[in-house]
Amino acid sequence: MVSSSAMARTYGDKPSTSSMEEDLEIEVSMRNASIIDHQYQSEQHKDHKVLNAFNPTDKTSYSDMIHIDVPDTRTLVERSDGVTKYTAYNIHINGWYHGSVRFSHLYEFAELIKQKFSQRYKGPEFPAKKLFKLDPKAIDERRQKIAKYFQAMVQHPEIARHYLIEKKLLGFQIDSFRATSQYVSLDIYLGNGEKTTIKCLVSDSTMEIMRILAEKLGFHNKDEFIYHFGLFMGKGRDPTVACYSVTPDNFNPLLTRFLRNFESPFVSLSTANQKYNENGHYNFLCIRKLIWDTRIEESILDDGVFVDMIYRQAVQDYKNGNLAPIKDDLEYKMKQCMQRNDKIMFLRNCHLLPTYSYEILSPCSCDYPKPGTPCEIKFGRRQVVLTTQDEFGNPKTSLFRATRIRVWRITQIMEKISFQFEYLMAKDTFEWITLDTDQAILMSLLLQSIGSEILYEHNNMTIEQQVMKEKQSKGNYVEKTSKLPRDPKKPIIVLKNAVEETDPLGVMEHYHNYNRMLTTISDGIPQRNQAFTDITNDDL
Repeated sequence: MVSSSAMARTYGDKPSTSSMEEDLEIEVSMRNASIIDHQYQSEQHKDHKVLNAFNPTDKTSYSDMIHIDVPDTRTLVERSDGVTKYTAYNIHINGWYHGSVRFSHLYEFAELIKQKFSQRYKGPEFPAKKLFKLDPKAIDERRQKIAKYFQAMVQHPEIARHYLIEKKLLGFQIDSFRATSQYVSLDIYLGNGEKTTIKCLVSDSTMEIMRILAEKLGFHNKDEFIYHFGLFMGKGRDPTVACYSVTPDNFNPLLTRFLRNFESPFVSLSTANQKYNENGHYNFLCIRKLIWDTRIEESILDDGVFVDMIYRQAVQDYKNGNLAPIKDDLEYKMKQCMQRNDKIMFLRNCHLLPTYSYEILSPCSCDYPKPGTPCEIKFGRRQVVLTTQDEFGNPKTSLFRATRIRVWRITQIMEKISFQFEYLMAKDTFEWITLDTDQAILMSLLLQSIGSEILYEHNNMTIEQQVMKEKQSKGNYVEKTSKLPRDPKKPIIVLKNAVEETDPLGVMEHYHNYNRMLTTISDGIPQRNQAFTDITNDDL
């Protein structure tokens, strides 16, 4: 499966240009930190609701992200007789349709939670069984209760990250898909748009697909492959141009999802193309590197398989113009390397480019430097880069370094989802930056991946050691508000330890006010970034 707090560094006052035994239960300690103080909230932002509020005590801990909602229901027919009808509840995870599940299966799931975690789960009870048939109003009331139950459940990371929960969520998706064949072929595109096809089961999870792919590509250390690369869903960048096939000539993916282990890539892709395809604009699966610092990349250039994978993506980024601008002399050297097929030297020349190793996302709107500012955005090189225009139409680039982002979150503003991060502008001065985008969850996952790399380097851990830490799960919080929580004229200061230890969530009493909640868990990405606590006056 696959959330969110971190930190960053700039100059001056402004941003610079597994298998486990069934009875194993992960023990997790939680405390609340870096959330808006309730008193401050009530005085300054009466419409500002904290829906989710937990952060880890251990700043080297990891968590996985998942946002769950049950927005509606559907009527399905029994497979056994093809006649009997029943109501299924549509589960959406991370903003995408996951599966339609009947009440009895969800009830069994809740009973499993009760058996395994009765002393830990605190939240609304799962709706009880009824002996009579429900009318539409009662069905909708049950749907709302199911949604609140799920949303409370995933706020307990020691529950949400248990392998049994991951397995059940995967099972819901597989059963809902109703596949006609157990064995399938799956096309996955490498960094240069070259297609590789693997044989797999419909029920294979993301981690299983990554292991199959690593073996086919010749990786001896499958774990290193899994933690240096990610399986993404993508589509063409021009929404007005139909994309029925992917070739190296047109391969310039706009990432839409980062696939996690609670889902089957085959089913997720098939479902996405059934439900979310517009005008022939199909989604496809692709492998992208999760290496955000050239020093990390330099350290694995002695492995020819890694070099080949990274080289493919680098060359394609160059051809797509994503590395521009490049000085003439350096570009000449890069072309010579391509002609000689000198992959290592080509990559080392790329390392000299400040534009190398970024994922370019969709243009969006931000409130920096002022509300409603159109901007282009990319994540990479351990920073977030926003490109806006000044009053004369000239491009202006703002860099927000990952080690100086104290916390980030996903907020719901009416029906709009936004990505926000709290940035250290100067000593003791924090400001929230809001991005209005449909890629909020993806942004959170990318930023977590950057934080994971920083933490890996900071702790000097081996891959195996880091994987063990990644099994310790935490969560983050999400907010819902009817207006932007940021006063553009005044930075918002987040006060620590605002919620009592006796109520880790601190918001359960307000459940009846919520229409929906979004929560987060993830697979192998840190909640907090140790680097933030190491900032000194010299960094400012």
